Amino acid sequence: MREERERLLADSLPEWVYWVGQDGRLLYVSSACQSVTGYSAQELLDDPNLLERLIHPDDRAHHGEHCQTNNDTAATTLHFRILTRSGEVRCIEQARREVWDDSGSYRGYCAINHDVTARRETEESLRRNEIALAHVLDTVPDIAIQGYQLDGTVVHWNRASERLYGYTAEEAMGGNLADLIIPPEARDSFIRRMQELREGASLPSSEILVLRHRHGHPVTVFSCHVMVRVTEDDLRLYCMDVDITARSRDRERLWEAVQGGNLGLFEWRPSRTVFFSPEFKAQLGYQDHELSDALEAWLSRIHHEEQGAAESLFQACTEQPHGRARAEVRARHRDGSWRWILYQATAVYGAHGRLEKILGSSLDITERKRAEERNEWLAYAVEQSPGLVVISDTEGVIDYVNQTFCDVTGFARDEIVGQATGFLSHEQEEFQKHGEIWQAIRTTGIWEGELTNRKRSGGSYLERARIAPVRDASGEITHYIKLAEDITDKRALMERLEYLAFHDPLTGLPNRNLLLDRISQAVAQSQREQGVLAVVFIDLDDFKVVNDSLGHTLGDELLVEISRRVRGILRAQDTIARFGGDEFVLLLPRLDHEESVIAVIERIQAAIGEPVWLDGKEVRVTVSMGIAMSPEDSDAAEELVRHADTAMYRAKAEGRRCYQFYTPEMDAALQERMELDQAMRVALDEGQFHVIYQPRVNLSTGAVLSLEALVRWQHPIRGQLAPDRFIPRAEETGFILSLGPEILRQACIQIRTWKDQGVPTVPVAVNLSACELRDPAVISRIRTVLHETGVDAGDLELEITESAAMHHVAETAHKLSELSELGLRIAIDDFGTAYSSLNYLKRLPVHAIKIDRSFIAEMEANPAHHPEDAAIIRAIIAMGENLDKQVIAEGIENRVQRDFLVDNGCLEGQGYFFSPPLLPQDVAPLLTGISKLNK
Repeated sequence: MREERERLLADSLPEWVYWVGQDGRLLYVSSACQSVTGYSAQELLDDPNLLERLIHPDDRAHHGEHCQTNNDTAATTLHFRILTRSGEVRCIEQARREVWDDSGSYRGYCAINHDVTARRETEESLRRNEIALAHVLDTVPDIAIQGYQLDGTVVHWNRASERLYGYTAEEAMGGNLADLIIPPEARDSFIRRMQELREGASLPSSEILVLRHRHGHPVTVFSCHVMVRVTEDDLRLYCMDVDITARSRDRERLWEAVQGGNLGLFEWRPSRTVFFSPEFKAQLGYQDHELSDALEAWLSRIHHEEQGAAESLFQACTEQPHGRARAEVRARHRDGSWRWILYQATAVYGAHGRLEKILGSSLDITERKRAEERNEWLAYAVEQSPGLVVISDTEGVIDYVNQTFCDVTGFARDEIVGQATGFLSHEQEEFQKHGEIWQAIRTTGIWEGELTNRKRSGGSYLERARIAPVRDASGEITHYIKLAEDITDKRALMERLEYLAFHDPLTGLPNRNLLLDRISQAVAQSQREQGVLAVVFIDLDDFKVVNDSLGHTLGDELLVEISRRVRGILRAQDTIARFGGDEFVLLLPRLDHEESVIAVIERIQAAIGEPVWLDGKEVRVTVSMGIAMSPEDSDAAEELVRHADTAMYRAKAEGRRCYQFYTPEMDAALQERMELDQAMRVALDEGQFHVIYQPRVNLSTGAVLSLEALVRWQHPIRGQLAPDRFIPRAEETGFILSLGPEILRQACIQIRTWKDQGVPTVPVAVNLSACELRDPAVISRIRTVLHETGVDAGDLELEITESAAMHHVAETAHKLSELSELGLRIAIDDFGTAYSSLNYLKRLPVHAIKIDRSFIAEMEANPAHHPEDAAIIRAIIAMGENLDKQVIAEGIENRVQRDFLVDNGCLEGQGYFFSPPLLPQDVAPLLTGISKLNK
């Protein structure tokens, strides 16, 4: 019970208390440990070495010696410093008492630790003030100030004393007052007086004395006496002597010094009479006659939070008669502002030990306080900065790192402070680069660039850094500061986006842009060498059947396998590119002759014809290929691809599973495309196009948040055609300018129908093609459709592709702003498949971005197996968050994909996992809550 009471008592104390057993292990730590050290009591108990690590490195040896010394039961006091969890240095005063049991055996010790940081800072400030005061006193020109021990030994002798009495300070210090300036006839009286002082008597505060000059002539002075207790056993007498003949001149100069130093003076007497000097009042903005000499007049201007401290200033003087009381308080200035004032006061006692008065001074320290606050704000800003901050000395030794640095690198402060900056270099080349950096800094003063530094884990991170010097008031460089940003993820994202700009995200093959560039280069080389090259267009036969029967995921796996097989056949100088869907294009440069391409094609056909196993099912595919030769068919990259495409269509027309060389006669295939153009226009007139809707849902709850309108073509002969069979041609010919408004009109009419039927509606997203976006009449056309159908703009969302958004960004931003002002929401579709400038993206009035399904498709089994796609998805989600854009995922086909997106902060998406596209009559039950979606 006794031990429990002691623990409860210790926990109630504001001081940090701990008990150490005879084996040196902590037995108990009070809860105040958290507020003092930043560590909880349990952390110290769990980590036996934490207490030692808390001790400042410079104090550990002294602390250890103290802990090993047994002092029976006597309490001992130890002063040392600690490093808190945040790295702050705090001063501790420890009262330590050994514990012995009844048998006399040592049982350990109890330590009570007082945080005296503020006191130490105050003492240090006071020490500096006293040093400054001593300097001032020593240099006062006409006031002779001497200090004596009570046996008459001189301990202070300023320059004015040298001039007044003829002894230099060197001659006087250590000498006895009786031998120096006391006339022979007065020595006996002087000796008796000093004896009385030692026995507790007091001196008058001032008196006129006749003393002796070194050369023997008398010196008449007005002498003021102050008794100062330096230590408990060291009471000293200080005398301030002024030659009476020069008293008026000295007084004038003294006041000039007071006025010049903006030092106010005050005097308080027990009769409650108060005197405030003009300088005292001027600090508060008042002239001498404008503020009465009344204590209440002064107290009424003190901030209410510090009035207690101000009032206690006088009480402290009476309670500590030999000390100096001080208080820093805010006082209301005449202009209404608050000024920080330092008040110091000393009690003056008469001959009978009675308090005669309290003398004090006031000093405006507002600017000092502001500087301290600015330093605190700056320190907090640096510590909390999202960037990495490293400060080193002029030799490159690290003095400080902020918390962000520790978070990024994994290093603790005590692991990195004291190390050379080169310690962070990831590789030898980077270490050598550090030497070049320091050379550049010393030459030009500032260095900016990128560095690859290492983490504590052994990994690396890329930073963009700026290193600049820090100079003191004299202009000398004292430190260097590095401000850096961790751009590892940003660089990875940019490299990935740059890669995707020229590569197919599914197969990793070059895309159309990269292939056309390579064809152009190969043609130029072929012309120089008078050689031959071939462009081969490959299209999988009946690939739609595979997609429809096995699903898009297995269809994608088939495309990846086909690309792998073809790459295994090609030479290093050959190129295979994916043009989209199930189309691939080969570039075969530097052929010996035209017939050389046949052997390659036949090997490709054989390799592709081998069975492919998809999800345990055997799949066999064939391809149709078209071949265009250069220079025979064309020397232009686009034209070679077009001719190869034409030849491929001829191969399909010939029964598929074959290849055809391009001939000029094949241009008749263009007629077929013209027929498609005509068929689309007829279909529009006859109402063959209709809209179906795929729900976009809350990924956590499955609740329907919005719908995406998707167009389908119900062809009278070919049946229902997917958009990829006619939308590309519609965009190419401009027919989309007629089809797009029809899709928008149907979607708006359906929204109006649902509303009229009382069906709760959600926003419906309609795709806006790049061609429509570039149309000058697009805004007025959309406004007209909304007006004619009676649909609110808030019921509608427009989706534009990433590539369309990045085309003529300024014009796009202007149009999207107008649409947004109408109340329409704007979303970027297929995000991540084009080359976006993030700088441009943030300028667009976009509400949402949609993650392209190609990234999500890889997440089917385990996201960990596809770190690049996972990283891109996370980056897009994070970017959306930072840009305040809603992020929507498409192509979600299983729970793994859904869970990965939810875990990473994406809360909205669509895909077959929840629902395929639905007819309008199948959507209504979902909106009314009759039907439910998969969660």
